[in-house]
This record gives sequence, structure tokens and C-alpha cells, in this order.
Amino acid sequence: MAHFELGRALLQQGDAAGAIESLEAARRLYPDRDATYYQLSQPTVRLGRLPEAQQAMAAYQKLIESNRLKKRESLEADRP
Repeated sequence: MAHFELGRALLQQGDAAGAIESLEAARRLYPDRDATYYQLSQPTVRLGRLPEAQQAMAAYQKLIESNRLKKRESLEADRP
């Protein structure tokens, strides 16, 4: 979480490169956390690295859908 929050803070301060570094560390530690990919797309866009931003957003969308399915399956499994 520290890398994630640091990345967000660096982005707010205008340090896109530093934000990417911290958010990449967060991504490596928690590859299934969808918010990290969304946050990672922001500084990559600012730096004009559009293919990377698109990849991050695609991963974000995929994880959002995957997490929805897992939640739905969990709720259905809990039904009597």
C-alpha cells in the first residue's frame, strides 16, 4: 500500500516519473489490485507513453470484470 499511496502523492505533486516507479513497485507486489493499474495509467499519459497507458487501462478493465465475477460467484455460493 505504501508504494501505491506514494505513487498517488508523487503524481499529485507533478512527478509523473516518480509516480510510475512507485506504482510499478505496487503492481509487482499486488498484481491483482485493479486500482493500481488505473493510477498507473495517469502518469504514463502525462508523459505521452500512450501504449503503456492503454495497457494499464486494459488490465484495469480486465481485473474489474474478474473481481465482479468472483464476487458474484462468492455470493451465489453463500446462498442456501
